[in-house]
Amino acid sequence: MARRLEIARRAARAYRADAAVAAVLVAGSVARGLADDASDVELDVYWSRPPSIRQRRAAVEGAGWQRVYAEEDEHEWADGLMVDGVKIDVSGFVTTTIDDYLDRAARGDTEAELQVRITALLDGVTLHGEPVLDAWRSRCRPYPEPLARAMVEQGLDLRPQERLEMLAARDDVVLLHRDLVDGVQGVLDALFGANRVYAPHPFHKWLTWEATLLAQRPDDLEERIRSLLAATPAEAAAMMGALVHDTFELAERLVPGADLGPLRAAYDLRRVTGS
Repeated sequence: MARRLEIARRAARAYRADAAVAAVLVAGSVARGLADDASDVELDVYWSRPPSIRQRRAAVEGAGWQRVYAEEDEHEWADGLMVDGVKIDVSGFVTTTIDDYLDRAARGDTEAELQVRITALLDGVTLHGEPVLDAWRSRCRPYPEPLARAMVEQGLDLRPQERLEMLAARDDVVLLHRDLVDGVQGVLDALFGANRVYAPHPFHKWLTWEATLLAQRPDDLEERIRSLLAATPAEAAAMMGALVHDTFELAERLVPGADLGPLRAAYDLRRVTGS
């Protein structure tokens, strides 16, 4: 961990030499104290204006590092570096993009990338531009109520329990486990919204750590998730149903403004079948 933080600081010094760099932080597992020997270093660089190719290259080539990839889209510049055998994933953004992300999350936009970036700000270790980062962090608190409602409603819009039971009865284990994983991710999304905690990863990496962030959660949440993913098909379907119902009850109590009645009815719907 200490070695990766020192590498991140060296990388940050190379970037902050450019006056257009408003802030730099280290994010991900290194910032959260979860890194192991296989972990990359995630470095977020915030530019006051879009960087040129020359500016992006300067921090890499000027320091004598190896560049392993360079990508970009309309929101982000991504550069992969190798430093002393450790891979650094650099994510670059203009400051106005982060301003827009914070505004969208406040309005209830559930796009996963918004919360990934917010949790990077909240959990990240500041390496440059503390006033900029602190101003953004203050905008993230308190957690937006429109986002809590949207996360709960989106997360609990699940395939019906009847479908899980059908797949289990048919021994369609691949389809069943796809639905189980989707269901677990939906439950976790809803629980993060109900707890007013930003979700740090779209697919809920670091389950043990994530569970500690949820003060209000179904009993034995992590153990139940691990068990249902390893259970027989029929047992897994039943365990998933119980977890979903516990999550509905908790969400209805914690987020009374969410419209969960139709979603619960759809989850419990049983079709009338012929004899």
